[in-house]
Amino acid sequence: MKESNQVLALVERLRERGLAVVLISHNMPHVWQVADRIHIQRLARRAAVVTPSSHSMADGVAIMTGAATA
Repeated sequence: MKESNQVLALVERLRERGLAVVLISHNMPHVWQVADRIHIQRLARRAAVVTPSSHSMADGVAIMTGAATA
């Protein structure tokens, strides 16, 4: 937990400096916490590009699992 929080804090500091960060994770709360743009993959292909303001975490998981499309 402590390490995850340190990584998230680092990502946020880098974003504040205007730097891009690529975060690969299945931890959706972390992704929605720090992402500006989320590329969702399904079966090795891009299924959607969403933002935390345009789609809920549940929407993202539904797209990832194939239960919904963007």
